[in-house]
Amino acid sequence: MGDLNRTQLALEWTKRDVMFGVVTLIATRALAQGHTEASGLSPQAALRLLRTGNARYAAGKSEHPDLSVARRRDLAGGQKPFATIVACADSRVGPELIFDQGLGDLFVIRVAGNVVDDLVVGSIEYSVIHLGVPLVMVLGHEHCGAVAATVDAAAGKTNPEDRDTQIGALAGLIMPAVKAVPASAPDKVEAAVLLNARHAASELFSKSRTIRERARTGRVQVVSARYGLDDGKVSDINTAQP
Repeated sequence: MGDLNRTQLALEWTKRDVMFGVVTLIATRALAQGHTEASGLSPQAALRLLRTGNARYAAGKSEHPDLSVARRRDLAGGQKPFATIVACADSRVGPELIFDQGLGDLFVIRVAGNVVDDLVVGSIEYSVIHLGVPLVMVLGHEHCGAVAATVDAAAGKTNPEDRDTQIGALAGLIMPAVKAVPASAPDKVEAAVLLNARHAASELFSKSRTIRERARTGRVQVVSARYGLDDGKVSDINTAQP
């Protein structure tokens, strides 16, 4: 009887070892596939979700998904966002709202002028490496105050109250886009908004080897876009090239 119990115990442990090996293999393969282990979406599918959600919002038909108590409790165990959004801190530009997404859907980084510095890059790298996010969007917006202030600064119109503050650091990161605006542009601020988002998206490749390599292999897509305050639409979506 004792020998039989020992045999059964040995068989049980063998089964456990096999199951552990299978689980480990699945996890390893999932990690090697980038975002597949998280939301299961490709960069293209993630972008379609954003487009569809924004269309609902712009049309006044938001569904406000993923806001239930059950969703909140489920997310306590971990997050699996399908996109990272670098947006301006402007109170009128809430990514979860304008893309009609809910808890755990978007990894959002907000800073005035949607600029990309080392801290922002590190946050994006975290979302890409550890959360498997397949899509990164830098989102500029109509009538951006930070961009407008930088346009004024470039023209020699500075606000004395900004002296001895860190606001100049923001302007310094936006200035390359402002200087790239053609002299013939009818609206220099709106032209700079578009160029600033595209410049920030491109900066991700020069500042992050991880993002650059994953973009080259198709595991991550980096895009820039513009949000219209008046119509609520996200447009001018442009794919950055590593």
